[in-house]
Amino acid sequence: METQQSLIWGKRTVLEFLRKEAPLQRIYVLADGAGLSKEFFALAKEQAIPVVRSQRERLDSLTRRANHQGVVASLGERSFASWQEILEASAVSPNKMLLLALDGVQDPGNFGALLRTAEGAGVQGVVMSAAGSCPLSATVSKTSAGADAYLKVARADRLERLLGSLAEEGVQVVATTPDAENPYWSLDWTRPSVLVLGAEGDGISEAVLRRCNQRVKLPMLGQIESLNVAASAAAVLYEAVRQRWGKQ
Repeated sequence: METQQSLIWGKRTVLEFLRKEAPLQRIYVLADGAGLSKEFFALAKEQAIPVVRSQRERLDSLTRRANHQGVVASLGERSFASWQEILEASAVSPNKMLLLALDGVQDPGNFGALLRTAEGAGVQGVVMSAAGSCPLSATVSKTSAGADAYLKVARADRLERLLGSLAEEGVQVVATTPDAENPYWSLDWTRPSVLVLGAEGDGISEAVLRRCNQRVKLPMLGQIESLNVAASAAAVLYEAVRQRWGKQ
């Protein structure tokens, strides 16, 4: 029997997994297959993934009446990439290095939103601290709208060491902290860069912060002290996109 944690749903999310040839074991669709493209069924056939025609009640039961849009898929075993794979992906990219480092992000909703933004902004890989970090779960896949099927994501036991090595090589390792002097748009984001974000509440750990060679802030003009970590990532990464647009 499928568990909810092993399932993803939604037309776009499942299609993105098919396009990436990510590990899917079985796909459940409404009996009439309404709204699904020829590409959807062709990819499932090419990858020998069984497509089970089901009644709506079955899909409602599998997803606990979530908005599944008539498509539910069960995930196979997934694993993290290695740090070396991320470096290699950055090296072969036509664009200069742009990575995202996450220190202690645990909420799967935030993690999924971060991956969706990172993929859209052309980030070549994401590395996260291993201790207490969020797994690559079905919830993350749903929140990311399938972006996690395209991004390489690694976990590091000592995130500060990886970031320190990059800083020593001249990479711009940028921490977002509320006490920084300069706003995030003041940096030259056309340089090889790593954006470092911490968990809400605790923020970036001191060990990681010491290895960052740049610090910036997101100015807060209202009464709240900070933005959601996913909103912060979107603001800063798309400033990098703006600066790099047409220059790489």
